[in-house]
Amino acid sequence: MSLKPAQVKVRVQARDGKILGPASTVTQPFLTVRNVLTGEELIPRANFNHDASGTVLPSSQFKEDVSRNAIVLEPPGVSPTYPKGPYWLEVPTADQGGLIVELPLTEPSLLEFKATAFAPDPVYASATMWVTPGLELLEDPGLVLTIAGLYTTVDAIVSGNMVSLIATVTMMCGCPITSDPSHYLPPDTEPYWPSYEFDVHAEFHPQDSPEVAAPLDLTCIHTNTFAGTVKSLRAGTYDVWVVTVQKRETNVGFARTTITVT
Repeated sequence: MSLKPAQVKVRVQARDGKILGPASTVTQPFLTVRNVLTGEELIPRANFNHDASGTVLPSSQFKEDVSRNAIVLEPPGVSPTYPKGPYWLEVPTADQGGLIVELPLTEPSLLEFKATAFAPDPVYASATMWVTPGLELLEDPGLVLTIAGLYTTVDAIVSGNMVSLIATVTMMCGCPITSDPSHYLPPDTEPYWPSYEFDVHAEFHPQDSPEVAAPLDLTCIHTNTFAGTVKSLRAGTYDVWVVTVQKRETNVGFARTTITVT
């Protein structure tokens, strides 16, 4: 008797955010599936559908198909559009924002489901569980893999011994980070991520000395944009590290660039 393939629905969600959808990353997230006991790679690469990222719901609107990874967001109550959290994430309908994998198993197998996303370097999330031949795990929200981190890039402008940095920081799902949504976002926008939850700073590491200049705090000046200027760096070449931290959610992002100060 031939055995039916097992089927598993898998989604990838940002930690404290939404499904990695169209606003998330330039490079499409993908899934690999591996047999932990034999090392066999059942699925080397399957792209997640990222046409949609789900809908944020107030805590009072729990549904059976929401992700169990709640969004613990506490923005200031500036309007009814932005109530305090936590929130549930209603996953996209149909085949959006996820992936259904078919696994032609002949016996119960301990499988690792591993998602790869980009921040912009590769970051990973995985779960390991037993799957048996013919098993169907297709109910929403599915197996939700949570990607931690913050998508961070940086640009530097050098003028003499003055250096200005502009860092772009977003949640892994692409959701907006801003200090005041009333300035930048339409009134019907889903809850934003408040900039005061994020510590963004730059470190200047001279290539010719172990001495590190004092860190520079970067301030949110626009949606997903943090900036700062240092006016008194000595001449030399520096490795610049930009570190972004959302401590309450254990999210960290990192970017680097190299500058030469004259």
